[in-house]
Amino acid sequence: MVRNFYEQTLTMSNINRKSVICATAFIVASLIASVSWGVIDIQGALGNPGFNPSRTSIVVADAATGRIMADYQPDLALNPASCAKILTSATALSLLGPNYHMSTGFYSDRPPVNGTTGTLYVSGNGDPSLVTEELWRMAQDLHSRGLRSVTGGITVDESFFDSHYYPHKSGNDGRAYTAQTGAVAVNFNSIGVTVGPGNRAGSAGTVELAPPVEGYKIVNKLVTRSKFAVSIAIKEDAEGETIIVTGRVPPGAAPQTFWRSVPDPVAYAGRVIAYVLTQNGISVQGPIRNGRVPSNAHTIAIEPSRSLAELVSDMNKHSNNFMAEQLLKHLGGARRGAPGSTEKGVDVVAEFLASVGIPRGTYDMENGSGLSDRTRISAEQLVKVLVAMYKNHSVRNEFISSLSVLGVDGTMKKWNRVASELSGVVYAKTGTLNNVSTLAGYVPMRDGRMAAFAILANGLPKGVWGAHQAELDVVRSIAEVGP
Repeated sequence: MVRNFYEQTLTMSNINRKSVICATAFIVASLIASVSWGVIDIQGALGNPGFNPSRTSIVVADAATGRIMADYQPDLALNPASCAKILTSATALSLLGPNYHMSTGFYSDRPPVNGTTGTLYVSGNGDPSLVTEELWRMAQDLHSRGLRSVTGGITVDESFFDSHYYPHKSGNDGRAYTAQTGAVAVNFNSIGVTVGPGNRAGSAGTVELAPPVEGYKIVNKLVTRSKFAVSIAIKEDAEGETIIVTGRVPPGAAPQTFWRSVPDPVAYAGRVIAYVLTQNGISVQGPIRNGRVPSNAHTIAIEPSRSLAELVSDMNKHSNNFMAEQLLKHLGGARRGAPGSTEKGVDVVAEFLASVGIPRGTYDMENGSGLSDRTRISAEQLVKVLVAMYKNHSVRNEFISSLSVLGVDGTMKKWNRVASELSGVVYAKTGTLNNVSTLAGYVPMRDGRMAAFAILANGLPKGVWGAHQAELDVVRSIAEVGP
């Protein structure tokens, strides 16, 4: 169920040996080739109507040395959109390490007796990959440890984060990509709503939840008729949460699942955990609460997240806003003390950026994802981060392999349709907001060097697609540099 969600909005894919091997080969190929100093001509690309000349910043540097090879308005601070995730991921990998793990703890108010305990406490520090499948594995572990019954309900401890809120661009708050943060955040704090047609034209459509948790009132106003058009809203009041589904589903259409952010992450987390425990032979009775784990609580299990390298890969390749905000708050809590907050996380990033030559006060960073109207940074500053990560051998492979590969995966998987000659060789982070398109990463040049580049385009005269075409012209001009 959750995998459909990944494919639709916040897709996640496990990092594996192949991705690291590809990144290693990508790097080695650039190092063993003959070295000569070619010239990069970006002037032709700058004439592309997809760029607004007054609101474009471009920098190209030798990734191994940091030497600037071409630039245009290098210090012009612009909105980087999701290229801001480069700052978050570079900081996290550099300070915490690729093998770092977050965790989710399960505790009880007393040691289980004959498999039964009173209150089950669940405490987390922001694992962004706590999806139904992972909870299923954890529930099986709890069952193997002898837990069979919870009689005092579930208490969710979210004290590691300051709140569910993070500063971000307003609008579309019900969409999954703007979901609230949470120290115990299940399924990206989003619920799946699966809709389908009725048994005949004119009949009511079908609505189901994924996973099928209890506690939500469903108002079904779907009609089986004509072409597909569905609207989903979640409202919260004193009586609880109501999911209202309206629109049309064509007869015979296959069911589709849409994900929407939940207004009460604690209640949702508790409901999904209770559902998964029940499905794995652990009965749950009692209410779901928000509270803290008692100091004398009995530890049942501490479950690790996937490695930070895997989390960063999922975040960057698919531009996952939720994961970026979770990691930023976790950084704040881990390095500045709980509770983790966006403000503390931004301060940790600022410390890292200062260490690579980007002073505080020379840029603005509102959050960790780039879903922001206020974040501003220059192409020169982004390239400094890319060069620093390329020089850092302890995390270089993991960082580069976390970026989308043109024509292969992530947000650039389909870009080979317009740039087949760059397929498999461009590793980059994309960024898109209203009137903003950005691209930053690495590309090997024909003369053997590896180039680090950043292209920030704001005020798009030809829209996002026109900007993509212009950005690809710049990348081509870099890749074509030869002896």
